[in-house]
Amino acid sequence: MDYKDEMIKTKRSNWRYYPRLYAPNENGFDYNRFYSYIDNLMDSMSGLLVEPGFNQFLMEACQLLANSLDYAHQGFFDAAFYSVRQAGEIVLTGALFVNLEESERISKYETWVKLDYFPSFARLSKMLKDKDEDYRRLLEQMPEIEDQINGLNAKANKFIHKQGYDSFYIVPHKMIAGKVDRIGREFAEYFKAVVKVCAIFRLTVDPFPILIADPECLYRFPDCATLEFRPMFVRDCLGSDFIERYKSTDFYRNWLEAIKAYFPKLKEATYNVSYLHYIDLSGAEEILDEIDKLSPFEATAVLFTVLFSDKVVAIHMANMLDAFVNSAKHHCGIYLSEMNVFAGQLGGINVPLREISNLVDSDLRESLSSVETVITLFTMGSESVCVETDLALDDGEIELGRKTAQELEHFWNRIETGQGNMLELRKTDSFEHARRKVDEADLCCRQCD
Repeated sequence: MDYKDEMIKTKRSNWRYYPRLYAPNENGFDYNRFYSYIDNLMDSMSGLLVEPGFNQFLMEACQLLANSLDYAHQGFFDAAFYSVRQAGEIVLTGALFVNLEESERISKYETWVKLDYFPSFARLSKMLKDKDEDYRRLLEQMPEIEDQINGLNAKANKFIHKQGYDSFYIVPHKMIAGKVDRIGREFAEYFKAVVKVCAIFRLTVDPFPILIADPECLYRFPDCATLEFRPMFVRDCLGSDFIERYKSTDFYRNWLEAIKAYFPKLKEATYNVSYLHYIDLSGAEEILDEIDKLSPFEATAVLFTVLFSDKVVAIHMANMLDAFVNSAKHHCGIYLSEMNVFAGQLGGINVPLREISNLVDSDLRESLSSVETVITLFTMGSESVCVETDLALDDGEIELGRKTAQELEHFWNRIETGQGNMLELRKTDSFEHARRKVDEADLCCRQCD
């Protein structure tokens, strides 16, 4: 007899009778909002490289929070409370490892991995306060945080450890009616509080989920690994008072000053190139003014887009995660990291994208087959750039593209070997040609006006 046997199914259904009665009413229990909190926590993963990595603990906590919602949906309220409590404990463990000195961190981590004795939540929290001055000051400024954690944990433990008939599934029906709503409210309160705790422990690692939304950091974060805490998350879980107090800590201020010193403040159009891979040709002059602040890949995409601006739809760089899109053209949104390989196999010059569709997997073939753009491949030594255009490039444009690729290959080699710097890009023929193109476009616009 296996688990799929009809007799077992019947018994399982019988024993699921009471838990089903405790599933919160979906009309009064906002699962969608709770899942959005988990998503926001997951998006806040840290870019700091510390071993053991904090992110794995944060991801585990997010999974436990998601599990708790699944348990609640099925009516397993005690398991739901337990999973939420464990989420707070596991993210605290990760925060503790990050904030310990290296030798002690390694020692504590080995103890944890070997399944030797490891402290409880309360002792872990005390250890973090003892070791992390910034966290201790944070709690001193907001003592209600620790009181809230302890109070809610104590309430959750009554359900987890089955103290009192309120924690029982098997009770007279007259006790169930009001109890279901009460448990749902208490669980929702506990869930949001532990999400807040997880967010606070996340912020003891680095302040980036708050920092990148700071007005003083506007247009300073190209390719940041961490996403900011969204306004709804801040409003519902952290609160504006907490954010203001957190920003007043030395921990936050030191990070802010370091970011301002290390990352130059970009103009919006330049920032969009780095962060969004979106090239706004209406701001081309601003981008060229700050081209030395871009990476070689980004600067290459800008120069090719400006050079062929009348035709360019997107610039595809080999092995990058997405394309640099020209704001003046409609792009289908499809990107292939091996576009250079496929284009090269088909001649490399004005290759219809629909022909490339025959070389890719079937999932993309149908989408690509209706696209009318063409791809032209320009090589730069071991690197390459694919220029996607809505009209074929003529012989003069192809020759210009080859000369640009050749010059940039030589320039990027000098940068890589320390023989040059990004400021010298302004002296190249490629840059001068792009500058003239922008000036001519501006003059044309003024004449039209």
